[in-house]
Amino acid sequence: MKKLLLSLLFALLTVIPVYADIVPIKVSDVPMGVLGVYQPTNVLKVFEKPDSKSTLLFQKKWSYVTVSETDYASNLFAVLRNKKDLSFVYATDMDEDYVKVIYDKTKNSQGWAYKEDDFQFLPWITFYNMYGRKYGLKILKDAPDFVYDVHSRSDKESQLLGKLNRPKEIRLTAIQGNWALVTALDLGGKVNTGFIRWRGDNGELYLFPAI
Repeated sequence: MKKLLLSLLFALLTVIPVYADIVPIKVSDVPMGVLGVYQPTNVLKVFEKPDSKSTLLFQKKWSYVTVSETDYASNLFAVLRNKKDLSFVYATDMDEDYVKVIYDKTKNSQGWAYKEDDFQFLPWITFYNMYGRKYGLKILKDAPDFVYDVHSRSDKESQLLGKLNRPKEIRLTAIQGNWALVTALDLGGKVNTGFIRWRGDNGELYLFPAI
């Protein structure tokens, strides 16, 4: 009976697709100089210049069922959520109709992708207002200790209202510059409401939407 159950379990694991999501975990996972993200749906063409007649540097079309098994996924995507058919790559610059994207994070290889509509490019504040409000925020590993400080205003000299302690849930209300107005629930049940730093003065990200 035990062997039969193990055989059935193995069969299920070989049939059911494995969804390996990609999201930033550490502060260092987000390259410096990134302005936001570009949403390519399930196809991406990257050109040398903001012109479709220039050299094609990179081209991929994927299925959300199998993309996690490919050799390029971890180096390409900033965010990949297979079950939501959701993908983003990092964006570093923009032209009128094109967005400069990172198509290989390890080598910091960049090129230009065509922007079919305005919502394909999401600057960080727009991205956070959309997905941070919907899914909440998470603090990235290796974030500085001051990120846990809850202030009364979006100013480091303002009154310190409290300190986050292993936050279980961080709900975003608004973004003001490098500060986020949040309501956070700690594991112990304590609720803190106030402003915390989501981004450093140099553009380094300390929090990320918990997509």
